Amino acid sequence: MKICENKFDKNFWLAVFSLVGTTIGAGIFSLPYVFAKAGFLIGFIEFIILVGVVLLIQQMLGEITLRAEDRKRLAGLTAGYLGSSWGNLVMMSVLLGGAGTLLIYIILGGNFFSLLTGLDIFWSSMIFFIFWFITILVRPKNFGKMEFYVSFSVIFIIILIAAFNFGSVDFNNFRGFDLKNILLPYGVILFAMTGYTVIPKMEDLLGADKHKLKKAIKYGTLIPAIVYLLFVFIVLGVSGGLTSPDAIFGFSQSLNSNFIMYAGALLGLLAVIGAAISYGIYFRETLWYDLKLNKNLAWLITGIIPFSLFIFGVRDVIPVINIVGALFFGFQACVILLIYIKMRQSKVPVA
Repeated sequence: MKICENKFDKNFWLAVFSLVGTTIGAGIFSLPYVFAKAGFLIGFIEFIILVGVVLLIQQMLGEITLRAEDRKRLAGLTAGYLGSSWGNLVMMSVLLGGAGTLLIYIILGGNFFSLLTGLDIFWSSMIFFIFWFITILVRPKNFGKMEFYVSFSVIFIIILIAAFNFGSVDFNNFRGFDLKNILLPYGVILFAMTGYTVIPKMEDLLGADKHKLKKAIKYGTLIPAIVYLLFVFIVLGVSGGLTSPDAIFGFSQSLNSNFIMYAGALLGLLAVIGAAISYGIYFRETLWYDLKLNKNLAWLITGIIPFSLFIFGVRDVIPVINIVGALFFGFQACVILLIYIKMRQSKVPVA
């Protein structure tokens, strides 16, 4: 297989699939639901537009990252290019949006683990949290290898589900639209497609081949987009009006299949694990590099914030996804654009 022929190709694809694994996470399971509510055509148009925007923004961040002289994440880059006030705003958005993102992973990870094991959802979430909290200490290279295998497994399961259930698709389920829900897909799509947090790690994985970063970002953004459309097509096409917020329950009910429920739960757990670990590492290193916190303290805070929100009862996943995607990720995308403009004007690397 070409990916394993030499170190150059191996590192490139590890970088690509680190972005794929970060991107294909919790958001994929809410996409069929918001497409169903707004109408497939509306959702499709918004999806194509937002994929283009996210690809552009992430490639901009790739160029910014390559020019940065220090290991700064978005908050540190913002302070360097736009000043401390902007840096503080971005840090606040990273902390709040990051806490919401990690909370989403804990909720859904627990739900999928509960479906597989039959354990109570609360305790399933606790088990998932403990596993995730320990695993975010993994070293970058091991993390990249794990992301590749997890991402490949998720894509393989989606293709299998699509192949075996294509004959059950009802094309009438793609008709119609609801203008009242025209903006409903926006936040979910943006949340589902955004994976820029792993871009600094991609640079590390590429090593001496950092000039391939923008190409890796392109592949790592478009592969999830194709997988998402396939997933929406199959789930919405089969489930129709029974499409559920987590996709899996309504899909398995439509097919009256316990096998699909277990396969879907395994798919969900794999997807959430990969994304949760990637984002957890990013969140910890933002506290470590940008706020200059002790490494262990940064790790502890990374876990305490989403854990506390979960314990205090914030467990309704769809509103959290919309807020994080539309508000926090949307704001951060605008900031990346401003940094890119400033960088192109100054052409001076941030210290």
